[in-house]
Amino acid sequence: MERAEIEKRLEKAKGPSDLLAAYVHRPIENWIVLRLVDTPITPNQLTLLTNAVAYVVTALYYLGYLLPGSLLSFIVGILDGLDGKLARAKDMMTKVGKLEHALDLLYEFSWLAALALYLSRSSGSPEPIAYAMTAIILIAFYRYCYDIFGKMMGVSLDIYGPFERVFRRVAGRRNLYNIHILVAILLGVPAIALKTITIHAAITAVIYAWRAAVHLHAADVAEGR
Repeated sequence: MERAEIEKRLEKAKGPSDLLAAYVHRPIENWIVLRLVDTPITPNQLTLLTNAVAYVVTALYYLGYLLPGSLLSFIVGILDGLDGKLARAKDMMTKVGKLEHALDLLYEFSWLAALALYLSRSSGSPEPIAYAMTAIILIAFYRYCYDIFGKMMGVSLDIYGPFERVFRRVAGRRNLYNIHILVAILLGVPAIALKTITIHAAITAVIYAWRAAVHLHAADVAEGR
């Protein structure tokens, strides 16, 4: 397959959502995919690799190696975008490949849980666990709002309107939560990350629920319901 055709396929993919994915990950991912497309490496192999590395991050957080875990989480962020792009470039997209998103959510939650368990154990306080649990609940809620909207409307909420296309750059997502964690670690206050992530997740949950409700109601009205 010619390079121009591969690049065209990559461009047809829905654009990345958050700031880090859009302006840092995307060019790196595309560069890597263009070099993998003529190799025997498959998208499923990349998915397995991503998950294996992701759970190394979980282990590092749980054991208290916070800075190495945080730095590795950014590598996972890049790896995570490769399998879907390689599948598109090689024309190997499958329905079962969509399960990757569920696997992503699982290891994302494991990072928060592992970090909270370490911080709770080292401080003797249950507060980190309470924040992590709250953040996980909020993330699960807004992800459900997002997924239901996509199924009902046939288009992702984050590109449905002008407000959503702007908000998606700063909406709560794993890539941006990783920045919370890294900054808090570098400042010597890692427990703060769970608090700021919870706030970020709460804001995202409110806005996603509000915008989804507004657009779905408008669609109902337009259909005379």
